[in-house]
Amino acid sequence: MEVGELLTDLTLTLSALHRRFVSHTGLTVSQSFVLSIVPGEGVDMSTLALRLGLDNSTVTRLVETLEKKDYLERRREEQDGRVVSVYLTERGEDIVALLELSEDKLGEIVLESIPEEKREQLKETLEELLWNLSREQMLGGK
Repeated sequence: MEVGELLTDLTLTLSALHRRFVSHTGLTVSQSFVLSIVPGEGVDMSTLALRLGLDNSTVTRLVETLEKKDYLERRREEQDGRVVSVYLTERGEDIVALLELSEDKLGEIVLESIPEEKREQLKETLEELLWNLSREQMLGGK
């Protein structure tokens, strides 16, 4: 397989596993991703959309759904009233803790399938790949 095909298959497989691991929370995979990337100090909607690689309107719908479930709240920024930021509620922090446990279990499954002597190399390779892909995403694929 070529690298592109491997990445596509990896993405699909990880997405299916992630779906299985978050299903007990009643969240969709997209909703779990939103909650997982909202930092404690909050994040503005535009940055959230950029990090997720989604349109602003799609992120707005996801946030509205999570707001109705009392996991998130939106607030206008005091310094610039045009900017709306998203914050985890107490209930949101609780569900994020559950999501982190699920991520840890998924990580354990992945590591168990790799010979012990290759685990550190895998982690380093994944960190480098993530860094490079994150940079590519921020540059807008240029």
